[in-house]
Amino acid sequence: MKKYDIIYADPAWQYDSGRSLAKKSLLDGVSNEHYGTMTIDELKKLPIKDIANENSLCFMWLVSPKVDLGIEVLKDWGFTFVTIAFIWHKQRTNLGYYTMSECEICVVGKKGKIPTPRGSRNERQFLSELRTKHSKKPDEIRNRINKMFPEQNKIELFARQRYENWDAWGNEVEGSVNLEQYRSYCP
Repeated sequence: MKKYDIIYADPAWQYDSGRSLAKKSLLDGVSNEHYGTMTIDELKKLPIKDIANENSLCFMWLVSPKVDLGIEVLKDWGFTFVTIAFIWHKQRTNLGYYTMSECEICVVGKKGKIPTPRGSRNERQFLSELRTKHSKKPDEIRNRINKMFPEQNKIELFARQRYENWDAWGNEVEGSVNLEQYRSYCP
């Protein structure tokens, strides 16, 4: 089975506030608002350990209220948290409980060593780009990852569309990968 050097994930985080950011649950089809979500336990059970090469990186988008739990998911997937890879200034502000929210972070976790050969080593961490569709991440981040790791096997989890030289898995795109083949549990 195919293994990946670069895993790029924007998990469908489920919020605890009683309101959901989902249109239809990945698990039970219950209608909500934007897209299907998964609990932390469901995210942890995805067979990401099984698709990651022994030397691989996972770039994972985290929502501010779930940073600690996101790091737990990263660890359960077999990665050690390394650093914040990217900070996206969305140029629009949302109300928050403590401060006004206008940035998202993408962390990077490492399994084994950094995959080689390496490409660019001078990609910027910060990106200021206007937010568009709900939860859609800027294509520029994927472009930067491509420059950093141009020759590696790459997969996008929770993908919304297909990109050249990337495999995809998600409920909004016809994926090229079936995670069920890696392990018996998969929503």
